[in-house]
Amino acid sequence: MVEYILGNYLVETDRMSREQLQGVIAKLDEVRVKMGLLAVAEGIMTVEQAEEVNRYQATVDKRFGDIAVERGYLSEEQIGNLLKKQGNAYLAFAQELVNQEILQMQDLEEVMNGFQQKNGFTKSDMEDLKSDEPERIVPLFLPPEALCFQDITGVLVRTLIRCVDRHVYIGKAVLQDSVSVEDAVFQKVVGFSQPVEGLKELEIGLEDADGGLSVIASSFCREENLDKEDTMDAAGEFLNCVNGLYASALSRKGIDSELLPPVIFTTASVIQEMKVCSIPVFAGGKKAVFVICGR
Repeated sequence: MVEYILGNYLVETDRMSREQLQGVIAKLDEVRVKMGLLAVAEGIMTVEQAEEVNRYQATVDKRFGDIAVERGYLSEEQIGNLLKKQGNAYLAFAQELVNQEILQMQDLEEVMNGFQQKNGFTKSDMEDLKSDEPERIVPLFLPPEALCFQDITGVLVRTLIRCVDRHVYIGKAVLQDSVSVEDAVFQKVVGFSQPVEGLKELEIGLEDADGGLSVIASSFCREENLDKEDTMDAAGEFLNCVNGLYASALSRKGIDSELLPPVIFTTASVIQEMKVCSIPVFAGGKKAVFVICGR
């Protein structure tokens, strides 16, 4: 998630092109974060120290960590901790930006500060973003009044990552009293044995916005070139999977619920008299909208 969230910010601020972002994303799966960048990002080495070790490493057959320990920049314990963190998605993204000379190491802090200010995030929020963990990122993009929907949104995002696109990400959610939907599939979760976050039932849906529903449907059923009817059916199956996982989680908490069959909307329909949260979802470069209605 974090690679596209930050990558789009870099594109919007003219730090990189859309084509460069796609090139970086394409490389991420094979990127391993270098120890120097990781140590600087963790604040336990300076840029100057890391560059000094890198220059020396080019002349000797020694690992970065061994040299840093010899020079007193890092301890053995710190090296062990850094090795555990080398798979971090944010750092992999940052490393590839440096590898492709889109940004210099010293530019990263400036970029992150700008992103933080634009979004009104706290330092703790930024750490949640860098974790690339859906359960920590989702609340950052929900209004405070919509945090009652963070659990179901987290289930959606994790399911998309597993079944559709590992680089899926979300945008800022909008809270409304009603919403008009078209080319969408919805499913009700009803019969709560006790209120969930003050809600007695949910109506949860996915609406197409820019081809995103087709991406989700095709990836989930592993078939390409679906017609509209098959796309909506597959999207309904995916939504049923998401809501089923959510209902199972509620059951483990002692809360019973019932899933009604998915309903397809192919013409404009208005959902009202409910708390409605609309969350942009991007998969395969295309947009859909995750709509959660609660009453």
